[in-house]
Parts: sequence; C-alpha cells; structure tokens
Amino acid sequence: MKLIVRHRGRERSVVIENAPEGYFVTVDERRYEVDSAATGKAVRSLLINGRQTEVGLHRRRNGHYEVTSRGGREDVEVLEPLTLLAEKTHGKSDDHGVTTVDAYMPGRVVELLVEEGQRVETGQGVLVLEAMKMENEIQAGRPGIVSRIFVRRGEPVEGGDALYEIS
Repeated sequence: MKLIVRHRGRERSVVIENAPEGYFVTVDERRYEVDSAATGKAVRSLLINGRQTEVGLHRRRNGHYEVTSRGGREDVEVLEPLTLLAEKTHGKSDDHGVTTVDAYMPGRVVELLVEEGQRVETGQGVLVLEAMKMENEIQAGRPGIVSRIFVRRGEPVEGGDALYEIS
C-alpha cells in the first residue's frame, strides 16, 4: 500500500508491505520492520526494528489523525498518492468563476455520478476514474453547477484531459 503522509509541512512517501511477521514500512528511502498489536481501543504497541513503543491514534476528520507517544502529540494527514495528485491539479479557474477539472493521470471513466446542470457541494463525488487498477472518486473542489461534462462512461482519458466544468 502506498500513502503520502503530511506532517509539519512536509510530505513523505510511505509504502507498507506484508512481512513474514508484521510489516515492512518504508518512509521516503528508510525501511523499517514493524510488528503491531492493539493494547487498547486506540492504542497500538509497535515493535520497530526491535525497539518497542506505544502510540495512540485518534481519527479527527477525513484523513487527519492525532498521534500520541512518549514524545508528545503530533497531527498528521494521510492521503493516497492519487488523491494528492488530484488535489494538486484539481482545477483551473478562469475569470468568470468557471473551474475546469482535468484528469491527473491516464485512466478510464467508470461512472458518472452527476449530470450536466446538477448542483454539487464541495466534496461531492462527480465521477469515478479508474487509474492504476484503482477506482478513484473525483470530487467537486467547490460548490457550484456542473455546467459541462466532457467524458462518457467507459471512455479512456489521458492525464490533462478535461473531465468536467463547474460554474
């Protein structure tokens, strides 16, 4: 599993793989052998490269967590790489308040969740894009009216292709 973790203004690449006993966790270029066991409702006992520590993990809101340990309390955000790419290229606005949302990588449109002329709210799903064998719901980055949909169900798209427009 590949993830991006935001912490103290930095983004780190995290890869988690199954190991014979626990997991291999690679943070940027550093690899750790990790075993994990629940010791309470939100507390995990971790054995990281042979050293034991306990951490508390509390979900705050979508993708945001509070992590506590002997070292203190830290807030982190966890994202899938495709979500981060979508966030970084989520839309370009013109002077008339129209936002065009482009595909962030090649893929195929699996499903359209709205129709042209439909009102959407921030975070509402607009379409589902399959990329790298994963289905990703592309969400509205702001409220508005879906004024144009440039793609159809089953249609392949390239990175940078226009998907829809919100005004």
